[in-house]
Amino acid sequence: MLLEVVAAAVASQLEQQAALGVDIEIDDAVPDHGPVRGGVWLQIPEVTAVFADIKGSTALNNRLGPRVAIHAYTFFNRAMVAVLNGFQARYVDVQGDAVFGLFSGKGSRFLAAAAAITMKTQVETAVADRFRQHGSDQWEMAAGIGVDRGKLLVRQLGIRGTGMNEVWAGTPVNTAAKLSGVAGANEVVVSDRVFADYENSAKIRRRALLWGCGCRGNVRGRGLDLAANEAEYLWKQNSVPANLGLDFDHIYRLRKPWCPTHGAEFCEAMVTR
Repeated sequence: MLLEVVAAAVASQLEQQAALGVDIEIDDAVPDHGPVRGGVWLQIPEVTAVFADIKGSTALNNRLGPRVAIHAYTFFNRAMVAVLNGFQARYVDVQGDAVFGLFSGKGSRFLAAAAAITMKTQVETAVADRFRQHGSDQWEMAAGIGVDRGKLLVRQLGIRGTGMNEVWAGTPVNTAAKLSGVAGANEVVVSDRVFADYENSAKIRRRALLWGCGCRGNVRGRGLDLAANEAEYLWKQNSVPANLGLDFDHIYRLRKPWCPTHGAEFCEAMVTR
């Protein structure tokens, strides 16, 4: 009987895993893929995860059909992967209507910040425009983007012959995904530990991360000089929604894209070591 066959297969897999045990090895950088040796996991002490998904994609599919939804998924995924690769994400994965990237190493949390703002900006402009042209002008492309950092474990898991995939265990990816879910349309949401990194960074980098030029693209000259006046604070603090079950108290929301005049300058200030 099928049920007995499946139950026996489950028991076999559990028995094999119990025999393997668990062994953890430390690595400073996010690897291209997890280990495949029996029972061995890699632990990366400091990883920043950026997770972006399309807002309202289920409603899009139901309302306008699969052909339009496919345009949304493919334009979004390819653009977001290009951004993450451009900012040197160590690992990038696509999960349906969502994309995440992992950053590790010196300065990685600031590369992740610049990547998140770039993802937001590109969705608002290039991706949305392309979708209107080839997908539909009856639905507005938007994304929610979440950022968190912390410790991660990785291993390639699966049953041989049916596919092996990386499994990431730990807080950053799960939390970044939850934060993308509570983000508004084209909003970046970061955990309070990520925001603390921004507040405690070096002077020019801190200015670029926390303050805007406020010029709406209409003022020439150095944008960071305008930001020094602290006229436009970029972030809004909120309490963490109780139902998320997160291990911190506050989130920080960013709704501003890169300034068309000064965005490149601010980006360089963030990522330059």
